[in-house]
Amino acid sequence: MALTLACAAVATPLASDAGQGRGRKRGAEEPTAITRQQENPTRGRGNSSRVYKDAASLKGYESGWDLGLVDGRDGQRYDPVRHRDYRDGDRGYASSYGSRDGYQTKFRAGFRQGYEDGYREGTRSRK
Repeated sequence: MALTLACAAVATPLASDAGQGRGRKRGAEEPTAITRQQENPTRGRGNSSRVYKDAASLKGYESGWDLGLVDGRDGQRYDPVRHRDYRDGDRGYASSYGSRDGYQTKFRAGFRQGYEDGYREGTRSRK
């Protein structure tokens, strides 16, 4: 009987060990919900995990995502080039960003990626 009690005492976790072990701590509070945009304002919209280091790509992505989402929801054909924002490519440009041509190139690349992501999301949520 003494052996049974000794084994039971060894197998019982101590109160100080509660919540310890592999993975996340058990009983720890969940962090507050933060949107990706709040967490990192250089991250693209939607479910994108892309992070942009320059204003042109970020602004292009956001503009493309918004317009792609609308086109996808409305059942429009996939065509990012038809949008004026893409063709102009200088939305949000400031001379402090460098050359206008460089800004336009990065804006358009971000726009195409954002449009693709937004369009895909829009077609999923279409009723």
